[in-house]
Amino acid sequence: MNIEEKLEKAKIIGIGNDGINTLNSIKFKLENNMDIEEISINQDVDKDYVRELLDGVDLLFLTYNSEDKKALQIVNAIGYMADERRILSIGIDSSNKENKDEVNINREFKVDEASMDKFINLVNMLVESISYQCMINLDLTDLKETLCTDGGIKYSYKEFGKDISKEDMVRNLLENVSGSHNELLNKKQIIFIEMGSNYCKEDEMIFVVNDILTIIKEKSENSCDSIFSLYVKEQTKDKIKIGLVCH
Repeated sequence: MNIEEKLEKAKIIGIGNDGINTLNSIKFKLENNMDIEEISINQDVDKDYVRELLDGVDLLFLTYNSEDKKALQIVNAIGYMADERRILSIGIDSSNKENKDEVNINREFKVDEASMDKFINLVNMLVESISYQCMINLDLTDLKETLCTDGGIKYSYKEFGKDISKEDMVRNLLENVSGSHNELLNKKQIIFIEMGSNYCKEDEMIFVVNDILTIIKEKSENSCDSIFSLYVKEQTKDKIKIGLVCH
């Protein structure tokens, strides 16, 4: 998949003053794999405008503050049309307060300054997991089935060198989990793995992945269904990155 095709598949939109500020603070950390837009609360967001925004998009991220009611109205309008088009819409809410108003998107994450870097690394892995450049990629339907559910959601991300054992990787990953305080259903989890081209020999990579998945399953509190992706990157060299989302 070339860059132009990737840009058509994923988009991130900052909505309202806080949402735009959040987007501006993270956009340099985003991989070059999604388009970026900004919407102020004073813009006329009609159906034609939203339709144009969503053309060619499969995966949509929205940054906003749910305490800004005008911004939330725009989020819901975009989320409604995204749902009609079967687009996976994910909210990045900078407010930690529980939303009293219903948010019309598939999944909302509460992300603060402390967890932002972790979450943005996870976003990059999530977007790339549906790319055909992945050695083992995910289907968008699989992502939807895992993310578009009721109940709480937790996530984690870590980067490791070659000298770290797989057991220590998983332990570190599971000890550094962020997410909602709602009760987890413990039904499904997604594991994103990005491996440097020099981390191990190519014919050993799938065995490394299998070991990591086995250890995660053994250390998880409850048995749940798992899906995973594997992306091999030259620039990651001798590192391995692991992202985890569970609900």
